[in-house]
Amino acid sequence: MKLFSYFLLLALSAAVLPAQTPAEPTVAKKKRVLTATDGQASRPVIQNSSLVKVNATSQPYNLHLPWQKESPSGRRGLGVVLAGNRVLVTAQMAADATYIELELPESGQKMPAKVVAVDYEANLALLESPVSDKQKTFFAGLKPMAVDVGARIGDAVSILQTGRVGELIESPLLIGKVLTRRYNVEGSGFLIYEANGIIRSEANSFTLPVVKGGKLAGLLLSYDSKNQVTTILPAPIIEHFLKDVADGSYEGFPGLGMELQATQDEQFREFLGLKPDAPGVLITTVMKGGSAEKAGMKKGDILLSINGFTIDSRGDYKDPQFGALSSSHLVRGRAYVGDKVEIKVIRDGKDVTLNGQLARRSPDDYLVLPYQFDKGPRYVLMGGLLFQELSRPYLDAFGEEQRGGAILRLTRIATHPDKYEEEGRKKLVFLSMVLPTPSAQGYDKLGGQVINKVNGKAINDLNDLAEAFKSAKDTWHVIELDDFPHILYLDTFNAERDNMRLLGGAYRIGSLKRLE
Repeated sequence: MKLFSYFLLLALSAAVLPAQTPAEPTVAKKKRVLTATDGQASRPVIQNSSLVKVNATSQPYNLHLPWQKESPSGRRGLGVVLAGNRVLVTAQMAADATYIELELPESGQKMPAKVVAVDYEANLALLESPVSDKQKTFFAGLKPMAVDVGARIGDAVSILQTGRVGELIESPLLIGKVLTRRYNVEGSGFLIYEANGIIRSEANSFTLPVVKGGKLAGLLLSYDSKNQVTTILPAPIIEHFLKDVADGSYEGFPGLGMELQATQDEQFREFLGLKPDAPGVLITTVMKGGSAEKAGMKKGDILLSINGFTIDSRGDYKDPQFGALSSSHLVRGRAYVGDKVEIKVIRDGKDVTLNGQLARRSPDDYLVLPYQFDKGPRYVLMGGLLFQELSRPYLDAFGEEQRGGAILRLTRIATHPDKYEEEGRKKLVFLSMVLPTPSAQGYDKLGGQVINKVNGKAINDLNDLAEAFKSAKDTWHVIELDDFPHILYLDTFNAERDNMRLLGGAYRIGSLKRLE
């Protein structure tokens, strides 16, 4: 999945249960014109002593030719110095990085760094340099910046940048909305601030800090220059990330693992048996292995509350700091992995209380991998047939305009994988490409086929496939597909001969498989 610079991107895609602004917003209705001096009298001056430039070289793997890497590219950002000589950036800054260095804005002094903690869902990463005399000298003039989680709608904040010779540049903004959206990868929504104002463009960047009163209020996610709207990854999510990292065992943000449907339509509410002013939303999906399923939630339940917070007909709750906000923040923001959760639902017309413990499903727990960074895709090559495990990044790499035929079929499977999950599959193995070899003649248009069995053995992941190819029936590999033509045959001797020809050949294949 290709990464795009979030400094000049337009708005993030796919909102998840977006919250409404509070009924009585603190922002004055009269339009306010921002000036460069707004709030300067009350805000302390921010010095460069808490900021460092971050330079990274990135080289992701080619998702369609998984034995190859893409061309390397550079990224530049502005990191925030925290306690312990650590530096906070967005995860996008560190993704697929082959080299990262820190740079002092004024002097240009550089120091290599590495990632010590990263959360691609929350789009946060923590960097540090190896302990040495050089490191102590590098950080000697730097001061940790504190985190401020108290921002509200109507508060003034500033985007910080540094100029060519390290001079500090501030762009004042006003927080206008607080809601939840997806940050960078597939998954439930996280808290965001939307702020209004003009940001001066210095250079493309994957990380820019947002400050309030001299403290860190967030990190820049995106800027819509046409509408002058900035999306900010807020301090409450940063604080959650840092607290989780502090014990040396990062667990990530928990999730319930369910999908909701609003109940604002009067006829729909009548069908569900809900009174006109009653709270609650319909549970349409309960994901296998998620916190909700383990707590006993079922499809068709009507969700009334989570941990004592009433859920209204839009799926929102009343947050004491932000007002009306998506109920997803109760879990993916306010809670930690291992916390107890109490859920009240209506089931078959009766009130039911469910109790459970919040957990996080890692990317590897999903049938279709939601994202992948810092390592190559798993694959197996046999006689010119390339097999992979279905992932969102693989599908996204085609772009919307190319999602026809087999790719459209795989996209539908990725969206509704229930059938394959019920079969007990760990991953969905499919035929992604057919290379021109004698063994594969006639199979060149069969890409996108889901693999069910090989040599009589059920295929639940690529490890099963690799083992199955070791046990051919007679002199043929028999590959059973989900769709027409349903069965493929590979001559075992010719397939091995083609394998040897592919290694080091025109396709620059260095290995016939990657299973780690």
